[in-house]
Amino acid sequence: MCGVLGYFSNNKISNLQIHNLKKASNYLRDRGPDYMGTIRGEKYFLSNSRLKIVSKKNYILPLFKHKNYISFSGEILNYRSLRNFLITKKYKFSTDTDTEVILSLYDYYGDKFVKYLEGFFSICIFDKKKNLVILAVDRIGNKSLFYNFTNKSIFFSSEQSYMVKSNFLEFEINKKKVDEHVVFGDISGVETLHKNISKILPGQIVTYDFSKIKKSFWYSLSNFVKNYNDSKKDLSLESSIETMNNSLKSTIDLWSNNSAYEKSVLLSGGIDSGLIAMLLSNTKNKLSSHTAKFTGENHCISLNEDTEIDDIISAYNIRKSTIPCSKTSLLKNLDHIYSSFNEPLPSSSLLLSTLSQSISKNTIERICFTGDGADEVFGGYDRHNIILRNYNRNKNINTIALGFNYLTINRFKLFFNKDFVIPNTRLNFLKKLEGISAINKILLYDIKFYLPIFLRSTEVIGMKSSIEYRSPFTDYKLIQESFRLSDKYKLSLNSNKIILKKIFLNYIKKKIKKKKLFSVPYIEDLFRNGLFKDMIMQLTNNSKISDYYPVQGIKNLLKDHKRTNHVNTLMRLLTLELFLQSKK
Repeated sequence: MCGVLGYFSNNKISNLQIHNLKKASNYLRDRGPDYMGTIRGEKYFLSNSRLKIVSKKNYILPLFKHKNYISFSGEILNYRSLRNFLITKKYKFSTDTDTEVILSLYDYYGDKFVKYLEGFFSICIFDKKKNLVILAVDRIGNKSLFYNFTNKSIFFSSEQSYMVKSNFLEFEINKKKVDEHVVFGDISGVETLHKNISKILPGQIVTYDFSKIKKSFWYSLSNFVKNYNDSKKDLSLESSIETMNNSLKSTIDLWSNNSAYEKSVLLSGGIDSGLIAMLLSNTKNKLSSHTAKFTGENHCISLNEDTEIDDIISAYNIRKSTIPCSKTSLLKNLDHIYSSFNEPLPSSSLLLSTLSQSISKNTIERICFTGDGADEVFGGYDRHNIILRNYNRNKNINTIALGFNYLTINRFKLFFNKDFVIPNTRLNFLKKLEGISAINKILLYDIKFYLPIFLRSTEVIGMKSSIEYRSPFTDYKLIQESFRLSDKYKLSLNSNKIILKKIFLNYIKKKIKKKKLFSVPYIEDLFRNGLFKDMIMQLTNNSKISDYYPVQGIKNLLKDHKRTNHVNTLMRLLTLELFLQSKK
């Protein structure tokens, strides 16, 4: 895992621009403390920081080979097989890294190289022969790459904050997208909350020829689902379990095979992380697990799952670590996360930050596995059943597009006297899924629009603590295999994540309890009688958020929170205010 930043221009880079670019590149050390390198020319500036994962050896970045430079973040999980293939094509290698393999793969395949990569990545290749810049991110969105294209120049980075904190770009709010963020928690399409920053979408490639940019998609999960051969739809439950279990084992093998450091897993009482832990337990070194343990009020303590994992810990000889999480430990990260010029992350980032800091401080592990993606891929949320029931009744795609976020729209009307229109990027995506089953529409929509912000949160928070979080359930081959399953093995009107539960019980016989969400148990109380309530009550008509929502309306929403849970909307409003305060 590393950090990527670059600027390429049709004009000579000025001294002031160089100063700000150096400032921006220094922020990359947050993501890669082991090495930071930069190459410069009259019209280009490219930096790459490194967190050692695959190899502990030192080498110079950005890497140069075949008259091309690369700045790269992520892991190419199949790089060894790609390397062996390239050796048969007379390519030679001077390092044992996936970074060098990417450059040779590009030299062999051209811009189609990205189709052969398995893993999670954001990549910049500067082809000096063609005077061309290639930017690409992975298929599902585990890694991010943001860019600004102005006056025939392109500026890009792994994180939005680096682009603004360096003073290279102004902090300008994308006002027309604020409502979408508050309703959904993220922005659909290429736009962001920054007016002058766009994002490269999962499976997208952007090329720049020192004059213009060209955007295209090299992968589309929805296109795969629309076009796949459904010959496996008629498989029995037993055959489907065997097929899916084999795919899951192959995925875990792939995602755990390239590391020079010990591995661990964020282990909860759920089946997602439990499956990963059991399948990882046969690795060479003893696997460590990390589990949150909440302190304070009884209803917070009731969410603890540290005893519910003991069956797995004992049966599979896993090292157990519990991490104390208090209201105080979570709140100390509030400004650090939300007043940083990065778009507001989900509230679960507060908990993940506390866990990450503890893992980084108390262990030498650099890789930690998570169950992220399982709910979106296999239909694990309770809302999936409700949305399915409602959509089967009304056949209205708005039902899928809004999910439970219709509650925030109702709050807009009641407290802000404001209407909301579902963005076309969301509706058009669903319209193109004509002919696909209702269940697959719901899951594809979640993977496209709901999952990415959580993957981004995991990536950003992990990098700040020099931890590479890996989420095997986001493996594209595993996801494709899941869409070959019969719908009845994934989700029904009364049950969810059906096939994963069956696979889980093949590894350990234990009662599967109702899922406890990976969330922060203190937040609801903090809005009823705590710091967050005080922060809302201190808002005035001079507060940043008053440009978008009536402060009195926000306070009325807070008052109503005493009888009705408005925590999601309140948290998004509060973190939006903190984001707007990034520029003090």
